[in-house]
Amino acid sequence: MPIITLVNEGKTIEVAEGTNLRKALLKHGISPYVGKDRFLNCRGNGLCGTCRVEVVDGKGAPPMSALEEAALVGLVPFYARAVPKNVRLSCRIPVTKDMAIRTHPAVELDWNLTRERLALNAIWLTFGGAFLIVMWRLLFEIATGR
Repeated sequence: MPIITLVNEGKTIEVAEGTNLRKALLKHGISPYVGKDRFLNCRGNGLCGTCRVEVVDGKGAPPMSALEEAALVGLVPFYARAVPKNVRLSCRIPVTKDMAIRTHPAVELDWNLTRERLALNAIWLTFGGAFLIVMWRLLFEIATGR
């Protein structure tokens, strides 16, 4: 049975092979969430990026999927996170071998990507909003016969 070593907590947990890391942590009273994320999360569906852990030593962890990477960076269109390579979502890791993890890793904003996203949103709002107004007026004129 694989053993999970929790670096921050100074504990070890023995789990059955193939156990989901997030579920194992919660079962043993260790939350991968910080602050409000304990209440505002996707409940292990891999969408919100809030159950982050740093894999200190985990050769048995599967490779990161595109969905996991997108959730870590941030699916929110207004900001993006700068995530180190060894930070993963605990809900996306089946424990197959011994691993050491650090809960609550520090993650910062990626200011360049955030600026880029804000600029794209401004462009979309300007042109997309104008297009919607024109289409709404056109449909209104057709519907009323003016």
